[in-house]
Amino acid sequence: MKHTSLTILILLLFNLAWSQDSKKIIKSFIQTDEVQYEYIGYNKSGLYLAFEKLRDNSDLQYLVELTSHENPIVKCYASWALADRDYLQLDEVLKSFLAKDETFTIHTMDIKDSEKLSVSFYHRYWNRLTQQEKEKDEKIQRLDSIILYSPNTDWLLILRALENRIYPQKYHPRIEELAFNEHNKSAIFYLSNWYKAEYHQDLKTALIEYLKDTEFENVGVGEYYQVIFELLNFRDEKTKAVVVNKLRTDLHWKNDRQRFISLLHDHSIYESDLQ
Repeated sequence: MKHTSLTILILLLFNLAWSQDSKKIIKSFIQTDEVQYEYIGYNKSGLYLAFEKLRDNSDLQYLVELTSHENPIVKCYASWALADRDYLQLDEVLKSFLAKDETFTIHTMDIKDSEKLSVSFYHRYWNRLTQQEKEKDEKIQRLDSIILYSPNTDWLLILRALENRIYPQKYHPRIEELAFNEHNKSAIFYLSNWYKAEYHQDLKTALIEYLKDTEFENVGVGEYYQVIFELLNFRDEKTKAVVVNKLRTDLHWKNDRQRFISLLHDHSIYESDLQ
């Protein structure tokens, strides 16, 4: 009896001490006002060490409660902890974040940037998986389904979801909507990669619209090349004329000139044609 009472007392004292420690950790998150990765410069972040302590010593229900905290830094670290501990209902966390997708400062090495809660949380789990696991893991499949069907989802999450696997037929109406109604470039490229014959004319139209409407100085030469590559593969003279006209007016392609010239030569387009 005495042994049982002593055990209960020790547990109560431990829980009280941890309750006080966890409150200090939460306070440090709020005061620092940024999420820090493991290393800041060449030193391990003290804030990250505090996160590890919170992750490893808290029960799951407490961490779930913290994902509804008023402070986005606390929410982010709590969601990371749940991702690291393979919490079964990660999809519920993502839904709550997408409903009010707050932005916060994130700090790694010597770089500071802004990030959305949904993006940071998703990547915490996504980065743990191999490509083969991303294709089959049930939790990431549920997360990706939520991403594809949620309005106003960050473009990067849609890109990740569509890169993770080939989707069954039941997803096609939603991916078509993203590609042809919402003009989402990741959905356009997904359908072009896997179902070009099935969506031939719609894809050509969507890619031409995207080419005309995009200032590639703002999105990068890699994406410029990808769009030109896809359009030229239709091997259509009217489409080729649209491509040539774009290359004449948007000269950002010259930042990767040799690669573009090689592609254009394969389709009998020469630099003199772009004058």
